[in-house]
Amino acid sequence: MPDMPALLVVAHGTRSEAGARTTADIVSAVAAARPDVEVSLCFLDVAEPTLADALAAMRTPTVVVPLLLSTGYHVLADIPGAVAGTPLVRVARHLGPDPMLVGALLDRLVPARGDVASSSTVLVGAGSTRPEAADELARTAELLGARLGRSVPVLTMGDDLVAAIGALPPPVEVATYLLAEGQFVSTLRAAASRSGSVVADPIGVHPALVSLVWSRYDDAAG
Repeated sequence: MPDMPALLVVAHGTRSEAGARTTADIVSAVAAARPDVEVSLCFLDVAEPTLADALAAMRTPTVVVPLLLSTGYHVLADIPGAVAGTPLVRVARHLGPDPMLVGALLDRLVPARGDVASSSTVLVGAGSTRPEAADELARTAELLGARLGRSVPVLTMGDDLVAAIGALPPPVEVATYLLAEGQFVSTLRAAASRSGSVVADPIGVHPALVSLVWSRYDDAAG
């Protein structure tokens, strides 16, 4: 059997210690799932090694999987620009939208709601100026709503979260469409507490996320 390409997971990067630990734990879980493939991690911003550093050190065929939920500048320009002219590298699709992510969102909602049946569910994502990202977030909300049996509105971190969440029929539960802890999650929790709603943890380390990363890898590796 020929050697499989290495997997280079490229994450956004965060100054949050908890978020950085979560990212490292996600990649550790990914590596543990397929020990026959070399797995490494790099970052697009804030943290090191950078994607450019990782590519410069590469000596074997590699699949780059963006640990990013939505289309944006990094997906459309930053990553393709970095790998241009690197024949050993293939870039996989970013993660969302995907039913596996919806399964993870549902699992995170269960402990957040506890024994209280929610009347409303809202999906909150980071947001982007790219229309493709808005479409992907809306599609994720549609998939989540189909699983819950009710409409799921979409909010982003650029919205007035307190007012928007407070306008929904209570009790409200918030599905957190983010991968790890950080300033966005802290802001979301603060807004939700002011409106009396509950907030699910970010997706974090989850078997569905691990499977999705490998699915993107396999699709790109061919």
